[in-house]
Amino acid sequence: MAGSRKLAYTVGALVVVAAAAWFGGNYYAKTQVEEKLNAYLVENGMQDNVTWGSLDATILGNASLHDVKITRKDDPARFFTIKSLTVHKLQQDAGLQHYDFEFAGLADDSGNSPFLALLKDKAGELGYDKLPLLDGRMKGMQDEKQDAADVDLDLKQSEVGNLKMLLKLSQIAELVKASRTQSEELQSNPLALMGALSSLKIHEMSMTFDDAGLMPRVVKVQQGVAPVDGKPSEQQLQAFEARLAKSESDCLVQAPAQGIANAEEACKSVSRFMKNEADRLTVSVNPDPPLQLMTFVMQTQMGNQAAIAKAVQQLNLKVSN
Repeated sequence: MAGSRKLAYTVGALVVVAAAAWFGGNYYAKTQVEEKLNAYLVENGMQDNVTWGSLDATILGNASLHDVKITRKDDPARFFTIKSLTVHKLQQDAGLQHYDFEFAGLADDSGNSPFLALLKDKAGELGYDKLPLLDGRMKGMQDEKQDAADVDLDLKQSEVGNLKMLLKLSQIAELVKASRTQSEELQSNPLALMGALSSLKIHEMSMTFDDAGLMPRVVKVQQGVAPVDGKPSEQQLQAFEARLAKSESDCLVQAPAQGIANAEEACKSVSRFMKNEADRLTVSVNPDPPLQLMTFVMQTQMGNQAAIAKAVQQLNLKVSN
């Protein structure tokens, strides 16, 4: 939970700093850029939380910050650093915002990629004592007049994998308001966001993981050998195959009762991925009509299997390689 909250805070802070770099770079190019940057950070209450080593900017081109450090408002001892942050696009006009920025070399206050914290106690088990720093790109749109937003996030973690997430939302007004007026409270108490999520609707959501080294380690651990150079015996291989075959068989029986359509494709896709026979796994939902988030949560908390299956059916869930 702490690792995911740290990553969420990181992404949110990146949006503010990217905006500062863009407005500063494009308005002043290389003259008086610090003044514009600082003014924007003051407007967003982050003037005491952001420092950088240098800035490159042109009026017609991108704006780039180097050696960025962002400290947490609620805990100044916690921070993350970015080797470079490049803003390709940021437009704001009467409640409509388009953004596109890219970062390289992101680390948390331990000097490691935030992915190491997300793996938690599993990191050592999987043979990770450190990871290369995190790279990524985030682009999207927020339209307050249409009460809608799109987010496209691409995280690239060497030695683990690439995670791509797409989200299309509507009825975002309360969420936007909460993020602007309750930012400090939300850092320490994410549950305070529940009220703002009550009206939120999901139009589309997908997540794709492209393996870059994680799954071979997972397979070896599941086979009972060392994650990097372990060599399973024939008996261990057979036991591993038998467990996954049973899991796939159970999935084929249980998935339809849980509201998952096309169970065979879903179950076989997960099985191939877990055996490292496929290096990609995509999970997507395309509800029609759009799904109200809190209504879905309430339906799945009822404890009634039929109600849960009905709620899942609304998602139009698909799993594939």
